[in-house]
Amino acid sequence: MRQQNNGRRRQSRGPVRRSYGTGNINKNSVIDSAGPDSRQRGTAVQLHEKYSSLASDATASDDRILAESYRQFSDHYYRLNKEIELISEARESRVNAEKEVNENKTNNLPEPTVDQNSTNRPPRRQRGFQAREKELSPKDQNVELKVEENNIKQVENNNKTNDLPESIVD
Repeated sequence: MRQQNNGRRRQSRGPVRRSYGTGNINKNSVIDSAGPDSRQRGTAVQLHEKYSSLASDATASDDRILAESYRQFSDHYYRLNKEIELISEARESRVNAEKEVNENKTNNLPEPTVDQNSTNRPPRRQRGFQAREKELSPKDQNVELKVEENNIKQVENNNKTNDLPESIVD
């Protein structure tokens, strides 16, 4: 059954407040700041720089109280920025640790043995590696054989010229 709204719309009651303490903020998050004079909007770094410049301007105009207020806002956003950096570093280290654990798990797995009578095949990834090795190994062996044959021919040619009498060689 459909709910009736009696022709009324639900109105929002101001901006939605975000909870920044939960770690859901990153360095690109835009923050609304209600400073002492006006509202500012930007990232934590931008707000820190903005309030720092406003504090220096207020100091230059001999308004110590307003300058101190701007410095407190600047300090707040500086600390918020540092917290964001710590959270991102912790997140990166956790991701790197998980990658290492996953790599160690895949490296420590025993290679499956394959009987010719059984229908079990090695995993697709391993079969791909084996096929690639087969493709590369004959080429490498052929190149090595050709190099060895060329070396043998050069040695034989050198031996022939050394075995001939000097009058023929000149």
